[in-house]
Amino acid sequence: MTRRIADLDVPLPALEQQVAALVARQREQLADEQATRSAARLRAFLAPSPNTTPKEAQR
Repeated sequence: MTRRIADLDVPLPALEQQVAALVARQREQLADEQATRSAARLRAFLAPSPNTTPKEAQR
């Protein structure tokens, strides 16, 4: 019982759709990671220095 290889192949449009979905998920994940890192940098930049007085931190 052998089957032709052509019967086992994934149709090209289906394969292209799967690849496009994978690329979209990867791009979304990368954007989320970059946004998280950017937010952390911004919080660190805006955080009061440990050497500031409470009055200075309120400015």
